[in-house]
Amino acid sequence: MYKIIILKITSLFIILAMFSCNFTENDNTLRIAAASNLRYVLEEINIEFENETAIYVEMSAASSGKLTAQIQNGAPFDIFLSANKKYPFFLYENKFSINSPKLFCKGLLVYWTNKRINLKGDIQEIVANDIKKIAIPNPKNAPFGIAAVQALKATSIYGSIKTKIIFAENVSQISQYVLNKNVDVGFSSKSIVLSPKLKSKGKWLEVDESLYQPIEQFAMILKRTKNKKNAQLYFDFLFSKKAQEIFNKWGYKTK
Repeated sequence: MYKIIILKITSLFIILAMFSCNFTENDNTLRIAAASNLRYVLEEINIEFENETAIYVEMSAASSGKLTAQIQNGAPFDIFLSANKKYPFFLYENKFSINSPKLFCKGLLVYWTNKRINLKGDIQEIVANDIKKIAIPNPKNAPFGIAAVQALKATSIYGSIKTKIIFAENVSQISQYVLNKNVDVGFSSKSIVLSPKLKSKGKWLEVDESLYQPIEQFAMILKRTKNKKNAQLYFDFLFSKKAQEIFNKWGYKTK
C-alpha cells in the first residue's frame, strides 16, 4: 500500500512537472525562423529583447526558401524573418500567417576573399585569371544568391565566369568556403562579414547597390504560434528605435 501511494505521488509530480514545462515553454519561449544573413545581428537583438521582456528566443537560421518549406510542413515557428518578399508573401497568400509581411530592413551584398587577391571594389575584377572559384548562395533558395546573379549579369560578366561558380546552400556556407580557402571569392551579406568572428578575416567590398534589386527583409507572425501576445511583442520590437539602430550597426539599411 505504501509503495502504491509513493508511486501515485511520484506520478503526480511528474505530471505537474510536465505541465509546468509546457506552460513555461509556451508562455516564455519564442521560436524564430530567420534567414541565414540575420543570424549574427539577431543574436544581439534577441538579447536586448530578452532583457526587456524575460521572454526567451530560440532561433533557427537557414535559407529563406528552406525555412519556407519547413513552415509549410508544419515546423512550430512563431515568427518568420525572410531575406526577401517572395517567400513571406507566398506564405501569407496561403494562410500560414496571421498578419501580412512587413519590411524591417534591407540587406547589402558584398564579395570577399581570404586569399592574397588584390580586390579593389569593382566586381568585374573577378574575371581575372587568378580567380578560379567563386561561391554564390544558391539563388533557388537564397535571396543573396539572387542578388549576386543579378549584379553579375548587370555587369555582363556572368557568362564568362559561370564555369567558376560554386553554389552554396546559404551565406553561412559561403563563410565556410571563404574561411577554409576552398574558393577564391564568395558573395555574402555585409552583416556576415561584420560579425566579430569574421570582420578581421580576409578582405571584403560592397557591391554597387544599383546592380541588384533591394534585398528586402520581411517579418511575419505565423499562424502556428501558441502565444500571439509574445510574438506580437517581438514583432513590434523589430521596428523599435533600439532594434533599428542595431540593424544599422550591422550593415543593414532601415530607411
